[in-house]
Amino acid sequence: MQTGAAMNNRPVTYKIGQVVEFVDLIERERAEDQFQITPTSRWYVAVTNPNCQARAALGLHELGYRSFYPKIRRWVSHARVKTAKEKPLLGRYIFVEVDQPRQSFGAARAVNGIEGFVSNPDPVRIPNKFVQHMRERYVYGEWDFVRQEPCPFYEWNAVTGQMELQTRKNAPIPIGARIKIVEGEFNDMLAIVTARKGRRLDFKIAGENRYGRMNECSVRAA
Repeated sequence: MQTGAAMNNRPVTYKIGQVVEFVDLIERERAEDQFQITPTSRWYVAVTNPNCQARAALGLHELGYRSFYPKIRRWVSHARVKTAKEKPLLGRYIFVEVDQPRQSFGAARAVNGIEGFVSNPDPVRIPNKFVQHMRERYVYGEWDFVRQEPCPFYEWNAVTGQMELQTRKNAPIPIGARIKIVEGEFNDMLAIVTARKGRRLDFKIAGENRYGRMNECSVRAA
């Protein structure tokens, strides 16, 4: 249960050692988004127009529909500079939650960027647990090949016939990568990696004739 103060978003001051009630951040986020999550809500798969996933997701959100499409993140080279880029993992497909009869497929189909729903002949329902599992895998970074923290991922075991949880360590930040410095003298500035030695990165500040060196834990992909 949330305290009355927390539910009203009023600032609360606690003393060190004071025991406070549990606050469900997911439920609070839902309340702030004004989404009505009910037992009748079901997930389906919509097909977007080419390169319209973000536009469709925004239009659905404005009408009160929840949507989700996982993205894969990799280093992409252009003009000798490597930048971290995301692209949809499932192509033109996105998950859309529809709560009938309060919500309709017709209104969702009319959203700018939506081509239609995967149907047979009615829209095909996707198990809630499957979508939740995909959301968790995305949040944990399974398809993020840029982040430097260990990434959990699922791998098929042909012997047991089951998906097993593994941990992956991505390749280190490459030379030529565009980074954002998050502490120190160059905090919040963009730079290009020029060399590395172990976990230390040499870099050039973007657009300036200034150079520096910093541990890779103090930078992020940009």
